[in-house]
Amino acid sequence: MTTTKVTVIGLLGLAALAASVMTCGGGVTTANDTRESARDKATTATCMRYDSCGLINGDAGAAYATYDSCTTVWRANWETRWPVTTCTKINEPGLNVCLSAIAATSCDSILDFLATLAKCEEVDVCAGAVDGGDQGQ
Repeated sequence: MTTTKVTVIGLLGLAALAASVMTCGGGVTTANDTRESARDKATTATCMRYDSCGLINGDAGAAYATYDSCTTVWRANWETRWPVTTCTKINEPGLNVCLSAIAATSCDSILDFLATLAKCEEVDVCAGAVDGGDQGQ
């Protein structure tokens, strides 16, 4: 793995954490995706993308040593981004945009990674809030 790729991956991880605090395969959603199924689809899509970029392996500098370690991290990231307290319904078109963006994210561009995260915000993916408010619609 090149130094540039390792640097980009390190920045990707930091950007994901920063984005989670502030507020990579794809899949097709169904008409009744739950928050949990949306989270799991995004996790799978993200880790499939990391894997297709060659960033899941036991090599020094890899983003994740195993696929399972990737899913542990990204399941928690999506859980944080789409919290159970405010994400009560899924905006299916928004989730589809998010999953498509993950699948198309460049393996070498931090800007593309950040653009993907911007397409997967709570306001885009979650359609309902506990108080009956509406987000993303």
